Amino acid sequence: MMPPRKRSNVTKANLSILAVVVMSVVTLASVFIYRALIARTFHIDTGGSRYYTHHIAMVTESHTDPFWKNVWLAAEEEGAKSDAVIEWIGNSMTEQYSLAEMMEMAIAAKVDGIILQPDGSETIKHLIARAIADGIPVITVMSDATGTGRQGFVGYNSYELGQLYGAQVRAAMAQTPTEYHAVVLFGNNVSENAQNIVYSSIKENLEGKNVTLDVINIDNNNVFSAEEAIRELVVSPPSTPTDAGTPPQLGKTYGPDMLICLNATNTICAYQAVVDHNKVGQIQILGYYDSDEILTAIEKRVIQATVTVDANRVGASCVTTLMEYLNLGRTSDFTPVGLQLVTAANLGDYRAAHTETEDAE
Repeated sequence: MMPPRKRSNVTKANLSILAVVVMSVVTLASVFIYRALIARTFHIDTGGSRYYTHHIAMVTESHTDPFWKNVWLAAEEEGAKSDAVIEWIGNSMTEQYSLAEMMEMAIAAKVDGIILQPDGSETIKHLIARAIADGIPVITVMSDATGTGRQGFVGYNSYELGQLYGAQVRAAMAQTPTEYHAVVLFGNNVSENAQNIVYSSIKENLEGKNVTLDVINIDNNNVFSAEEAIRELVVSPPSTPTDAGTPPQLGKTYGPDMLICLNATNTICAYQAVVDHNKVGQIQILGYYDSDEILTAIEKRVIQATVTVDANRVGASCVTTLMEYLNLGRTSDFTPVGLQLVTAANLGDYRAAHTETEDAE
């Protein structure tokens, strides 16, 4: 009987090397899994990747409005200070999704928190409650959703905004002896409830004045649709009332004396329509936000005034409010952001103040 064959030294060496490789792979895998548990990896535009401890979703109706673009950029900058990535849901998608669908995506992704611009619908209210039930805190921004259990609200007082607009309508009417006709341009990317409060506040401010105050709903999901709707209003205003509603719908046989815009998109579209169709001086515009284009239009006296909200402050406040809740389990119920009226009279000072702020940063 032949004795058993002994393994060669070469075979033993190979096994030793294999064991070392296996152990190395296991170790590396363990490290990777551990890091994946304590932090998520997100790719950034620079082509690299960084580790973040918090994944926050920002959900808004519009991805084209310049105000919301700046809110997101400010939120990203503030989030980086706390190792948080701010994902603007739907911003990089080619297909258009509803606000509810984007909320569903954020909840399904099990994000650490949601910054939401609610639209006032029951569907969104239910989704807010569902997110909170799943352990995802929600901060509402610019439009509130009271009664949903949301953790905090960052925005302005809608009544105060209406009073600012109403005072400007009064000033314009002082130069017009005949009946005045103002149209408020609602947008579907702003909560209907918030817009109704603004409308009611304007109406209250104009009580007893010879003014007709109407409303037109503008589809802001598509900039082209918004441009067309506002152009039609400027060139061919409707001559018969549309379906009655609250607030009332436009039903005058003449065009508006003033357009009151509640978002940046409608402001820019109104400005372009008035210029393109030679209505400068005939139709006045009260705008919203302070993009370069809007401020230039004020300088040219095409837009009479704009109410501006500091988008940088809004974005940063949303993140600090949410991070405070994540770290402490509590935060302020309401974080106010101030409103400022910009006219041709104070435009120079406004620009100078903002230039100094940017230089300081």
